[in-house]
Amino acid sequence: MAAMDSPSTITLSSRVPAEAKGQALIDFLSRRFRYHDRATWGRVLEAGSVYLDDVRASGRETLRPGMTLRYEKEHIEPAVDANFSVLHVDEDILVVDKPAHLPMHADGPFIRNTLIHLLRTAYGDAIQLVHRLDRETSGVVVAARSKAAQAAIQRQFGVDIEKTYLAVVDGLLPGALICQQAIGHHRDSSVRLRRSAAGDARDPQQARTEVEVVEHGPRRTLVRCRPATGRTHQIRVHLEHHGHPVVGDKLYGCSDDSYLSFVRKMKKGGSVFDAEESAPNRQLLHAHTMSLRHPRDDRRMTFESPLPPEFRRWLLC
Repeated sequence: MAAMDSPSTITLSSRVPAEAKGQALIDFLSRRFRYHDRATWGRVLEAGSVYLDDVRASGRETLRPGMTLRYEKEHIEPAVDANFSVLHVDEDILVVDKPAHLPMHADGPFIRNTLIHLLRTAYGDAIQLVHRLDRETSGVVVAARSKAAQAAIQRQFGVDIEKTYLAVVDGLLPGALICQQAIGHHRDSSVRLRRSAAGDARDPQQARTEVEVVEHGPRRTLVRCRPATGRTHQIRVHLEHHGHPVVGDKLYGCSDDSYLSFVRKMKKGGSVFDAEESAPNRQLLHAHTMSLRHPRDDRRMTFESPLPPEFRRWLLC
């Protein structure tokens, strides 16, 4: 694991919009960028970290549309597990085994502590993501070494690419499932990310996941999942809908309050690596295999990542 959480300075820039004309800078900052309250923005301005048209700002300035606003922000990224391993590399593609707790790309507080940043640092800026896994999902990830290779692989989704996932789910699943419920936005959730396979989901899209039992534990089941479509959170949503949410999932199988409490804890500097031993610190979902045709010569290639050791621990406990 690499903590990679030492402070560094990042630059956030924007243009003053037309509707901010005549506002005092501190009023605009407080209303537009609510990750700081007014008092905190006052301290940031006093520290000399905000610039307006490249001049250090006090906060009292009157804004005009089109002015350039720059904030030099001290940034500490959350700890991640940066220990990915390379499964295959050639002149066109790069295949890695991604650990849990490593974001694929910049998102929220994660900027450099991401898989794409690590890959570009090691293999050059031409690396392109082909697909994505959730931050807490581990396993096979394919990246392209050019935009042409990226486009060639992405054209295969829904046609030639085959993927399987392994998951530990709550409860004893009696047998195979074919989940065909459409997936859309949850009708009543206060969590914007939450999806639903219920009949009242908003803007539903067709989805299909095949689920088979691999092994039973005393009170949990190891399953293999084959998604035929690629909806957001598809496997997690379908398994929750059938009463067997993924063990360790902080969003599905849990209440909005529970999820939002976790988010607040992380925003205050908490770490997933400090989780209690009574539960896994990640969702137990793993991208096990991925099969595709090579973008250069069309040969079929299959890549596999073994079951993470912690899956058996939580299956059998």
